[in-house]
Amino acid sequence: MKKKMVKQLMAGAMAATMAVSMLAGCGGSDDSKGTETTKNDTTTAEEDNSDKPDTWIADRTITIQAYVDDIGNTLPSDFNSTPTMQKITELTGIKLDVKYTPGDSDAKVMASQLASGTIPDVIISYLDNSTRPEFPLLLKAAKEEMFADVSEYMKNSKVYSKYYEEGYLPADTYKNIVFRDDLDGVYLWQMNIDEVDRSLEMIPEEEYVGGMYIQKAIVDKLGIDPKEIKTQDQFYDLLVKMKEGGFKDDNGNDIYPLGPKYWGGSVDAVKYITTGYRWGVSKDYNIDDDGNVKHVAETDYVYDQIGFIRKLLDEGLMNPEFFTMDSTRAEEVSKNKNSGIIADVHNYEEIIYGSDDWVPLGPLNDIQGDNKEIVSGKGGRGCMAISAEAENPEEIFAFFDWLSTPEGQMIAQYGAEGVTYDLVDGKPVLKDEVLEQLNAGNSDYLINDVGSGFGGSGNYFFEFVLTNKNNMDNFGESRPGASAGESAFGRSVEIAKEYAPEKKMIPGLEATAYMSADELADVKLQMDLLNWDETFVQACFAKSDDEMKAIVESFRDQLKAAGVERFEEFVKGVYEEDPEAVNFYH
Repeated sequence: MKKKMVKQLMAGAMAATMAVSMLAGCGGSDDSKGTETTKNDTTTAEEDNSDKPDTWIADRTITIQAYVDDIGNTLPSDFNSTPTMQKITELTGIKLDVKYTPGDSDAKVMASQLASGTIPDVIISYLDNSTRPEFPLLLKAAKEEMFADVSEYMKNSKVYSKYYEEGYLPADTYKNIVFRDDLDGVYLWQMNIDEVDRSLEMIPEEEYVGGMYIQKAIVDKLGIDPKEIKTQDQFYDLLVKMKEGGFKDDNGNDIYPLGPKYWGGSVDAVKYITTGYRWGVSKDYNIDDDGNVKHVAETDYVYDQIGFIRKLLDEGLMNPEFFTMDSTRAEEVSKNKNSGIIADVHNYEEIIYGSDDWVPLGPLNDIQGDNKEIVSGKGGRGCMAISAEAENPEEIFAFFDWLSTPEGQMIAQYGAEGVTYDLVDGKPVLKDEVLEQLNAGNSDYLINDVGSGFGGSGNYFFEFVLTNKNNMDNFGESRPGASAGESAFGRSVEIAKEYAPEKKMIPGLEATAYMSADELADVKLQMDLLNWDETFVQACFAKSDDEMKAIVESFRDQLKAAGVERFEEFVKGVYEEDPEAVNFYH
């Protein structure tokens, strides 16, 4: 792969010299020469950059393919005409062509496009950790020389050089994604790494309170304290009372006591509604009292969990499309209050902070009888890679590195100074008009008239591609507008103060992160063919208990045939050597 990169850099020697100078210092010198690249990167021409700012990179367009539906759903109609992007172009010369292709799933679209062998300058994808289904696709592409090696750029960069500092990256990010032993460079890397680990701190302005939310009107009518619903029995009794209460949605239809997650049907919301039966605390695995590692399907906990959901479905207490509803309809049934309880949403969604119609429910106790939120330290969100065929990849890396500097982050999140915000004592303060639109939840305005990220409420591209984030220290607030007296997020902070759960640290990687060990390559190949989430849903909708048990037993056989016992013994050894290496608890 390095030979391929050397060939590319030799072809663009002048541009590479310019970029190395820029990455080593604060920017190009006054007498530096730039490279002008067309949108399709087909022509170059020398240009005098003596009148350009120190942040100047190149006069070019970077084409990006995003495999992230949140980005696809919030792209401005004219990306480069927004005040945010115009300011970025003024400072760097860079324009962006961000593409999103809808499909059955973002992972399937990515698989198809990677298989075709042609990708644009940059790809970005979901990748919370190396256990995500996207990772094998990305790793395979890296090994097949589809991505550029950016290790030299990263070492000399302003922000991303921090990735080399001991303890800065989460262990999974460092060992399994960025600096892998089976790669001879850096070909893909995670973003959204916090500069400071505050995972155990309770900072209301930064606190996401996720999980179940219940209609406040139902709480008042039933006279309950939603914080006191802690056990599976209490939760079931509440759902029964809601069904018997005759509650209607905004259209006059009977509600479903329990509806899907706000962003669409999904199995992952089950962790909030069957917490007391949830054995697989480490990506479907945990360790038993005898010190043996087991998949949830190999335990009796699975029958309690599936049985509980089957009971909710049979008694009409749960929306039958809980697992399958598309994102548009899931948002609709939440907003028109057809769901008495939203299975998963958080306090920074407009449906929650925009009114007092919803309040958090629970959280329910886990298998230990504890309802503390488990944290494992720093994490990441999202992955980026530059195509090995991209012209002047050092310019592309330099752009994303600059975007994560305090200056770049301020523009990416707030927009252009003097247009959408002013600096007060060195901190950005949104202008009244912008704050008013933010308060009103006017996403069209935030996306098209401003174009910045607004902490995820606006153009999500700019929320997704930043790293080394430290909003409280850099900007004096967790997200744009959060510190304003009448902020749109005022209620988000109030919810965090009243409902945020206690936290407990369970360090280590999820068990499946160790599936990438070389000695387990054959096991991983077989395990990747299995889909427990799909099997789980099938079992929940089985026609009888006998059929449900047969489905689970069949999956147990498939696990054994795939070599799960070898994997479990391997992880057991890792855990016995260092209990903080795997985030098990029992």
